[in-house]
Amino acid sequence: MINFRYHLVSLTAVFLALTIGLILGTAALNGPAMEALEATSQSLRDSNNAMRDEIAALEEELEDDQSFASEIAPSYLDGRLAGHNILLVAMPGAETEVVDEVEEMLGYSGAASAGRISLLDDFLDPANNDQLAGLVDGVTPDTIEAPVTYDGVAAMSAVLAAVTTGSFEGAPVEITPADITTVTTGLTELGTLTVESEPTGDATGVILVGGAVATDSDADERNTGVVSVATAFAVDDPTVYAASVSAGEGNPVLALRGEDVEVPVSTVDNVNTAQGQIAAVIALVELITDGSVYHLGTGEGNEGQLPGAA
Repeated sequence: MINFRYHLVSLTAVFLALTIGLILGTAALNGPAMEALEATSQSLRDSNNAMRDEIAALEEELEDDQSFASEIAPSYLDGRLAGHNILLVAMPGAETEVVDEVEEMLGYSGAASAGRISLLDDFLDPANNDQLAGLVDGVTPDTIEAPVTYDGVAAMSAVLAAVTTGSFEGAPVEITPADITTVTTGLTELGTLTVESEPTGDATGVILVGGAVATDSDADERNTGVVSVATAFAVDDPTVYAASVSAGEGNPVLALRGEDVEVPVSTVDNVNTAQGQIAAVIALVELITDGSVYHLGTGEGNEGQLPGAA
């Protein structure tokens, strides 16, 4: 008779056989399998080490390039913007250290300062559009016509460009220190601008130092706003927009390099490096000298590191 004891013995025999099989199979495969796994692991380690060495070498090479660029900047830029007054504009998110370094390069070029201002995040915030548009009528000098548009960023940028450059829509206009103060004070009180050094109102060239590309829920409006600011200044004065990268959806650098830009703006996409800072100054020199527009740097759409290499 088949009873519980019979089933128990049978099940025990089956499990015992399985256990013995697993032990024998593991013993048989353990050597080759472990050797193959170890060989693969070692290959990956060797590959990673080689890549780390390559990265370290490239970083060292880049550091050497930037050190060389910093060393030659004073002599290379010497006198290239002598007699010109350059306005420096820090866009929202621009790193202060980078803006300082661009200002230093302008000093090497012999340029006189036409002021330094910083636009803040709220300037590009779509929620402040109506406030900016409303401010325009109250701060626009009598010598220029207030832009007629519901786009607060575009309208205010046009007025700001006019009072800091002494031009409006490409034509010279009379601007007084009081006109400049009225505009900058209005924007400061709105929390959209800070003044690092008071604009003189007679800029003959402009460098805008950009921040990171916007990626939040209002990214499209903010990135478009950056383009509006750049083109507003470019209508009145030779203008360079210099940022650290050209990558990212909606990046203003790529937009300004596109065919749909109404007013030419030169661009630089590596302004966080000494080479890019030199390029920003040289691009402005070319614009002022003969109106040549260059898109310089290492990112998409670049024409070389410098105009001579384009």
